[in-house]
Amino acid sequence: MNRPAPARTLAALAVLIPAWGLAAASVALAWIFQLPAAPVAGTFLSPAPPEAQARFDDIGVTVAVVYAPLAAVLLLRRPQPVAILLGVHAVGSGLAAFGVQYGLLSLAHPSLPGAGLLAYAGGWAFVPGTFLTAIVPVLLLPRRRSVLRRVLVRVVVVAAAVATVSSLTQQGDGPLENPLAPPWPEYQSLLPGAYAVAAALTLCSSLVVAGILARQAMRAQRDERSPLLWLFVGHVFLTASYVVTVLPASLQLAAPIWVFGTIAPIVGQIFYPSAVLVMGLQHRLRGIDVAVSAVLTTSILAVLAAGGYLLIVTTLETLAPPTPIAVFTTAAVIAIGLLPARRLIHRRVDRLVYGESGAPERLVRTLGAEVGEIATGTDGLRALASALRRTLRLGSVRISTTAEPGAPSAGDDAVGVLVGTPEGLPSLFTLRPGGQSGAMTVLAVTGPDPELPVGRRAREAIADLVPVIGVVVRLAIASTALDEARGRAAEARHAERRALRRELHDGLGPALAGAGFSLAAASNFLARGDRAAAEAAAAGVDALLDAQTVTLTGLARGGTTEVHDLAAELHSLVTSFAGAASTVHLSVAETLVLDPGRSGILLRIAAEALLNAVRHAEAASVEVTLGGQEGVVLCVRDDGRGMREASGAGVGLASMREWAQEAGLRIAWEQPADGGTLVLVRAADPRLR
Repeated sequence: MNRPAPARTLAALAVLIPAWGLAAASVALAWIFQLPAAPVAGTFLSPAPPEAQARFDDIGVTVAVVYAPLAAVLLLRRPQPVAILLGVHAVGSGLAAFGVQYGLLSLAHPSLPGAGLLAYAGGWAFVPGTFLTAIVPVLLLPRRRSVLRRVLVRVVVVAAAVATVSSLTQQGDGPLENPLAPPWPEYQSLLPGAYAVAAALTLCSSLVVAGILARQAMRAQRDERSPLLWLFVGHVFLTASYVVTVLPASLQLAAPIWVFGTIAPIVGQIFYPSAVLVMGLQHRLRGIDVAVSAVLTTSILAVLAAGGYLLIVTTLETLAPPTPIAVFTTAAVIAIGLLPARRLIHRRVDRLVYGESGAPERLVRTLGAEVGEIATGTDGLRALASALRRTLRLGSVRISTTAEPGAPSAGDDAVGVLVGTPEGLPSLFTLRPGGQSGAMTVLAVTGPDPELPVGRRAREAIADLVPVIGVVVRLAIASTALDEARGRAAEARHAERRALRRELHDGLGPALAGAGFSLAAASNFLARGDRAAAEAAAAGVDALLDAQTVTLTGLARGGTTEVHDLAAELHSLVTSFAGAASTVHLSVAETLVLDPGRSGILLRIAAEALLNAVRHAEAASVEVTLGGQEGVVLCVRDDGRGMREASGAGVGLASMREWAQEAGLRIAWEQPADGGTLVLVRAADPRLR
């Protein structure tokens, strides 16, 4: 991971330290000096009712605490206008909260310096950030900005500037003077109207932005919809809070309305900053995604608890002063109610951070289920490619196993599959699945949009899953090699049968027919009394039968697999598994003197045991030992997943048992304590060795 530039680090600290420092100082002043909730009279140009203005300090602290780290992370990872805007909002809200408390403290201590300046800062410092957050979603939407969006940005920027200047230079009728306010009565009389118009325009623009967000969320693909919905819900709550700033106190709003208006921005912090962080960073979340998920989950639970407590207590205050028991009961109910919601919130946050199918555990689980069901060989590769394409929403996936230039290979494309139609520039991933020297696998993927490259999140997910893909590719290569070996063996058997049939038809058949004719001639010679001729004919038949006996013996031996050098044949067998995923070794513990027939049967047993270890047990290492102690003539040991039913009635196991009985051998399967399978072949009679 690249370290952020020093300028980015300084910018992040320039937001984080002042915002949190001012917010902490505001809380400390209010708690130490027990200051009243309502700000100094006349310092706010907003026409909000006094009850709502009394909550502005709490809102400022919340915004400073939440938005400061959000802006700092954005500045470190992806500097953009949204990061600057949120940084201004965080620092301004912290300054506003501190100004409110400092102004209240100055009423009791008039000698405090800068009392008027800081007291009025409580009424204007939050204005630019609060107004400009109405257009944050427009700046985050991935699509090209339309004319409507550009108009909205300009309207809100002008409205924020007008509202900021108005609240910065206004002089209220309170006990403190604003040193920045010009003493012009006509100018001062225009400021409330200008502020109200700016706030109304911002509110209308915010409603239009909410409509754009809703439309964008409905049209978005499933994986992109979650952050848009979070942003929409958070924006709706923030828009609702603007209502309090534009409705005058003369309307005498009902308590639930202004309570909701002051709670709404706090509740909006559940959704709004989370969506801004994910959409603002996009693929730059890699490396901090786990921390972001945990922090968002904890923050949402904390905001829910604080917001719910504040809403319930405020509602109780409108009815009657709450008793300590009622306050304690409220806190307990909120704490218990949030327990079952934690898991749901965590799942939703993961969906927001990683997308519908991008969460690591969800991706591994999905592909694991797919890989667990796929076959081996080319069909297995095709199933893996389909799983990757479906899970990561890719346009196409090509998996091809080839040989490097100059390396020996049976073909240019030993194993290869293609799923989907490749369009656009592909992203390539190279891995060496092992096996034959020079073999490598190339994974080429394209995105769903031919005009855009594959997304970074998809590329990173594939890079993380390269070991899993490599395992399936190795299985495919091994399975292909085994299938080819089986095909060659079957073809050899068919060739032997064809040769036997040809010999019987073209050789033995005519020979037996000739022998029959010779015997008939000998009989005729005897009938005519020519014994010498009859004996000569009989001798010819005897020689013909002897020759055919030799031919039949050769054919019979060709069909029963005789082996004269078992060690050499086992070496050839082990060598034939060089292309498999397993590593197969041969060791000769002692020289055995066996007849060719029994050696052939041992070769068959070794071949079947190797096939089971590589194909079914998925062993990484197989050791074949010829000879040994305690009467062992052959030992095959692997580190695979073991045999579920070694004594079962499978065709391979039954054949191995029958071959051993035929040769006077005993075969057994054992499960070592450290895993794997051990196949032992012993001589029933030690004299057979």
